[in-house]
Amino acid sequence: MPNTPESSLPELLVNPPWTASKQPVVLKLKAPKEPTTMTWAPGRREEWLAAPYQGKYGWQPLPDDTDWNELAETFSSGRALTELDAEQRRDLGFGLLAQAPLELGDALLSDQRHWDAFTGYGTATAMPCIVARHGLAAYPMAMHLAKNSRTFYWLDPFLDTDVAQLMIKHCGVYPNRDRVEVWFKLHGEAAALLAVPDALRKPGPKRERAEEALRIVAKEHGHDAIVRAARHYGDEAAAAMSVLRTDGLDIYPDPLPETPEAFDPARLPQILLRDRKTALPAPATRHLLTMLTFSKPWDPYPGVEQVIDLFDPDSLAAFAWALYEADTPYRSMANRGVQYALARFGNDDTADRLAPIIARWSKSYVYDIGGFNLLSLFTRLGSDSALRHLHRLANKAEDHKRIRASAQGALNRIAKERGLTSEQLADRLVPDFGLDSQGGLTLDYGPRSFRVGFDEQLKPYVTDADGKRRKTLPKPGVKDDDTLAPAAYKRFTDLKKDVRTVAADQIKRLEKAMVTGRSWTFADFRSLFIAHPLLCHIARRLIWSADVEGRPVPFRVAEDRTLADADDKELGPLPDETPITLPHPVLLGGPTVEAWGQVFADYELLQPFQQLARTVHALTDEERGSTKLTRFEGGTVHFGRILGMTSRGWELGEKETGGFRRQVMLMTPDERHLMVQFEPGIRVIAPEDFAEQDIRDVSLFTGRYSGKRHPFGELDPVTASELLTDLTRLTDPPAN
Repeated sequence: MPNTPESSLPELLVNPPWTASKQPVVLKLKAPKEPTTMTWAPGRREEWLAAPYQGKYGWQPLPDDTDWNELAETFSSGRALTELDAEQRRDLGFGLLAQAPLELGDALLSDQRHWDAFTGYGTATAMPCIVARHGLAAYPMAMHLAKNSRTFYWLDPFLDTDVAQLMIKHCGVYPNRDRVEVWFKLHGEAAALLAVPDALRKPGPKRERAEEALRIVAKEHGHDAIVRAARHYGDEAAAAMSVLRTDGLDIYPDPLPETPEAFDPARLPQILLRDRKTALPAPATRHLLTMLTFSKPWDPYPGVEQVIDLFDPDSLAAFAWALYEADTPYRSMANRGVQYALARFGNDDTADRLAPIIARWSKSYVYDIGGFNLLSLFTRLGSDSALRHLHRLANKAEDHKRIRASAQGALNRIAKERGLTSEQLADRLVPDFGLDSQGGLTLDYGPRSFRVGFDEQLKPYVTDADGKRRKTLPKPGVKDDDTLAPAAYKRFTDLKKDVRTVAADQIKRLEKAMVTGRSWTFADFRSLFIAHPLLCHIARRLIWSADVEGRPVPFRVAEDRTLADADDKELGPLPDETPITLPHPVLLGGPTVEAWGQVFADYELLQPFQQLARTVHALTDEERGSTKLTRFEGGTVHFGRILGMTSRGWELGEKETGGFRRQVMLMTPDERHLMVQFEPGIRVIAPEDFAEQDIRDVSLFTGRYSGKRHPFGELDPVTASELLTDLTRLTDPPAN
């Protein structure tokens, strides 16, 4: 492809800012030592005064009849240091500062012996209140705590040289960068005055942080604000500030990071212009690669976004994938710029390639490389194909805490934006694989063709042009079309695998829907199941129930996709809003289950999961009033049975001392928390060391962390039956 003339390209791709020679101005300046002052953002002081007493973990005020003079004397005499423990000193000292007459609190603030009592738990809420109430009297302790704490939340209103130095030190640095930004925005030109000397010192990390601080001021108050601040130090300083890099395009590392040798444009696919008639020249491609070297998924160089629309999206996606393959070691995603390129330039083909790789990344692997940043590719695309990958990652990715959790969070956000629940969104992502309304497709070999369909168990079958069933699709022969036949054969091979995977996922989802009592409107049921070329086969092998005027009416989907009752009579038309559920046998009752079992036997229909033949259990009268299930306690089970419960939605407890896990837990559909405790515990690194586990306790709680017990009788019958099934499977002796 011929190159695009440089004259047709933007200046950013021909002569980017870093190609110009710029010598930094270095001046020896000293910030003025002015008295400490305070400035409040509107409403902030009132907010800080009230904050400590709000929320679930707020401070409890001391009684109104507290003898404040006596309490103040306890601190001033030093008795608090010997008579009170650390928690008492903190709580009583905060009460004195937040509620007592101001002069008593001011005296405590001036006593350095007690400053460290306010470190640790509660500092983030206590100190803002103290600052809001006592003002400048709180400044010495506030600065002491800020310098000796990991985070600080209470310096916003103070302005002086020492505060400015602290803010510059933390500018752009986690976890205080947000507070630094708030401070420079609030104090504006006055804060810039104190940062100018460090922004003009010799090049180094401190100068870079000071420059970043001035950019915050310039963005909020205008570039002239930092020039006016610099004029205090003379015309030379003002001139230097007038050319300070505040434009995003001028902000880049100095020196520039090296571009990997593997990223030589000659080794990479060309980036085509949007009209696909010319390509980006190698020098311009190198400049784009340079931009990527200091881009991050969460903080890209703004120049990339300015030029991206010039290029053909598919060629950009191919370029990004080539970078991924060229990166060393590329599967570790060490290069953040490559992560950004994949997430920003990738298309659905990129998502198809990347999703299986992300799914295999282990927890430690993702932690080291920040691989969850790549999930933004799927959310940016937003296509059904991309969201299917996201859904699979949310359920199948090896890394539970980051990839699975982040993928599910993304799906929840997308579902909310579309006015759906996450399950409703998943319903709409089931692919039809291009099948026609009859649930099949025609594969063209050129001189001959074949028809592919699926039986009720979603196993594919093949018929020839005469309708004769074949064992399988034949391989292409010498008389077949060289292009059509191999492509058709590959499509059949891929289709078998994809349908098998989708069917397994949907069967699990439907079984979960039965257990949790999920419902669909009849309008959704008709479009999502009856009309779907694949799911209709699964739907035909299940019993459904329609809520007709408050009465459950069981039915099945017949061969002609009509609805039939147990007597094979067609149901009348159902209103679109009619709730449809997958009834659990506990709800159907014995006679109804038996009647439908005969219908399915007559039609030789095999259910995709146990519904009619599902084992049901019930609580005893004694157990209904209890918060414990003693019938399962005292038994001994192999650790493998406990681990096996995790495949059915249970989760192991956190690691305890020695690396043991001693609980397996389940959250019920109504957010109750069932906990099974066992001893001596499963040792994570060597579970065989303690193969036999004794069941000590089976208890139900109102929530995961409530600590409040809940009677089993308040569970719905389906949930109770499923819990008893799992616990019976855990504790029953193995069959001989």
